[in-house]
Amino acid sequence: MCAAGQPDAEGGPGKRLTSDPGFRAEMEVCASYGIPHSQFTGAGDGRWSALDRAKAIAYLGFSRTVCESCGTRPGEWDEEAGGDRFAYVTETHRCVGCELVAMEQEQVPEGPEGRGVKVGLRPRKKA
Repeated sequence: MCAAGQPDAEGGPGKRLTSDPGFRAEMEVCASYGIPHSQFTGAGDGRWSALDRAKAIAYLGFSRTVCESCGTRPGEWDEEAGGDRFAYVTETHRCVGCELVAMEQEQVPEGPEGRGVKVGLRPRKKA
């Protein structure tokens, strides 16, 4: 068994990252702000302890296993690893912003004129 936040024997993320969504969220905030977990929890002075470093490396390892498209990890599906082939169900929603971007992208010309053209959103200026 590994200590909280530390990589397991195979160098993968510890159990706490996979089983504790609150801890995962804390580590995501720490990664975003580049701060040690001990500082986030109010227990540290901003210096990176060995445990802080181990947690950060474990979180990085965990993050690398997450699919960029659907947000799940292979182990969640692998029944031999304790996962469940039917762990998730699909859910459909429409993002109006993405719909607007897709509609505008349809207007971008093919070929040289359209090369490098990016479509994004910005807030509408109020009158």
